[in-house]
Amino acid sequence: MAVAVEDPGRKARFEILHRDVERKVLEPLRTHNWAANIEREDEYFIIAAERAGVSHRIAVFYTSATANGAYKQAAAQVEHIFFNGAPYMVESFAHGLDRPVEPIDAFPTLLLQWNAATADGKFAPAADIPLTAPATRRPFRMLLSEQPIESIWLRLRQLQSVTLARKLIEERARREGIPLDAAAAQSKADGVAYALRNASDYFQASDHRNVSQRVLNFYYGSLAFAFAEILAAPTGPSSLAELEDTTKQGHGLYTLDGEPGGLEQLVVGIISNGFFPAWMKAMGMDTAQLPAKKPRRYQDLADMPSAPWATVERLFAAIPEIADLFADIFDSPPAWVESRGDMEANLPQGPATGAARSRSYIKLVDEFGRLTPKDIAEFPGPISEIAEVDAKGDGRHFRVAVDHLGHPNAWGALDLHHSPFKRSALLMPVLGGLKEYRATCVVLLYALSIVVRYRPGVWRRVQEGDLDHLRVLVEAFLFVVERILPEQFLETVSGQRVYAKQPGTF
Repeated sequence: MAVAVEDPGRKARFEILHRDVERKVLEPLRTHNWAANIEREDEYFIIAAERAGVSHRIAVFYTSATANGAYKQAAAQVEHIFFNGAPYMVESFAHGLDRPVEPIDAFPTLLLQWNAATADGKFAPAADIPLTAPATRRPFRMLLSEQPIESIWLRLRQLQSVTLARKLIEERARREGIPLDAAAAQSKADGVAYALRNASDYFQASDHRNVSQRVLNFYYGSLAFAFAEILAAPTGPSSLAELEDTTKQGHGLYTLDGEPGGLEQLVVGIISNGFFPAWMKAMGMDTAQLPAKKPRRYQDLADMPSAPWATVERLFAAIPEIADLFADIFDSPPAWVESRGDMEANLPQGPATGAARSRSYIKLVDEFGRLTPKDIAEFPGPISEIAEVDAKGDGRHFRVAVDHLGHPNAWGALDLHHSPFKRSALLMPVLGGLKEYRATCVVLLYALSIVVRYRPGVWRRVQEGDLDHLRVLVEAFLFVVERILPEQFLETVSGQRVYAKQPGTF
């Protein structure tokens, strides 16, 4: 009595053929709106496809080296035959057929013919495919220009029109699902257009090439930008008059002489009254712990543990774009790190696991070698497993794990700073919980404006005295502000990410 012997390779061959048919035949068919399915799964597969009332059937073999009888059986049922893998003696195995026999990689050519035959003139057949979202404007702006800052200012000047400002505000409210009545939209538009005109006047004034004037212009121009940011948001104040209720109480910032009294030791802090804490609330920050009034002396800060304050030196440490100058002048650590990928630490995770990666490793790089693992732990974000690794003389490198459930990679879970001068940096909040780069710049501009206006003795030392080493740092910071802040405020006013690049760059 004969005993059937099971072919041990049959299952493996079947799985390979099924995978390749799915990838090379079914997926392209479905992409072009063909209703496709596998009718037979045996020694060969039969695939049926239908679009616009036109039907086709093809067969796919695991290999060209298949018995001629199987070919003839398939030919009686289909119009085209394909085989997987490389061709081997096709004429011999498939002799006597009246159907084409080709490698599976030739299927796209046949699909093009099918598509053309079922088209209705210039149109493909209508497909009943549900859209994942309604058709809307894409959520970012791509600006290409030989001078990117010019294209940014063009968009900002565009919003100086009340009509266009109102259109943007109403569209943003619809996008965010927040009801906004016509009167509020009009009032907001009036305020946004006026604030942006003010910001433009300050930033682009022809006489601001003097360092002192540039400090003042950029500070008040940045305040005007912040007014526009608050008013453009669907929630919050509806008019400049409402916003004035906060500005009447002052800037919401203060300065104190530090020890021994130079510019870098000047202390800047936040109080609960005035414009700046109102801006913090608009950014979603908690202001409950802010003190109601400023301390009288530097020594009083020791009795106000929850009060957010920082020295001018520490604020400069949080500006990555001027980091080399900062390191030349000061010995203190920076308040930022560069984020880099870490291919060595991330083991490959194949698709067979069925789960997306939710934790990845990256490197945080201190190019000046001044930060410690404890310093790295102070940076925001879902980071853990901090460990220093060999930097091979390139500052100090720290490997960290980043939990990024809900994000395809670690970068999506970190609030990274990007600019034309620094591709990717993680910033440490140096003034309480203030994480927004533009806000840190405004605080630093405030401190410099106080020195320019009310501390002529200190400012003279910066301009031409024993603190003249700080002058170039201030000038470099102003250059950074002039380029970056208009772009960041265009983003916050429009509610859209902005990519301003030169043509041909990534």
